[in-house]
Amino acid sequence: MKIDEKFLAQLFAELKAAQGQALALLTQALCQQVDPARLKTDLQKQIAAAKMLPGTSPIAIEWATEAMAAAEAEKMLQARPPSEGPHPTRG
Repeated sequence: MKIDEKFLAQLFAELKAAQGQALALLTQALCQQVDPARLKTDLQKQIAAAKMLPGTSPIAIEWATEAMAAAEAEKMLQARPPSEGPHPTRG
């Protein structure tokens, strides 16, 4: 049985995107337990250090960047003033 290369490429692209999204969701959940601003800063430092290491996977950098963006989004959500209405519930 021959594997369709186009199908396989699409499958890997979807898997890569799903893993990045899962990491972002995990980061947002973590930010409900820790300071999201500090986590974002720590992630920025880790990403900068990882970029300097030869052999660091570009995908790892991409996923860490997605996690950092999730921490920033959670920080902004938590900082919303009460006048903007209730914060979204997280089931």
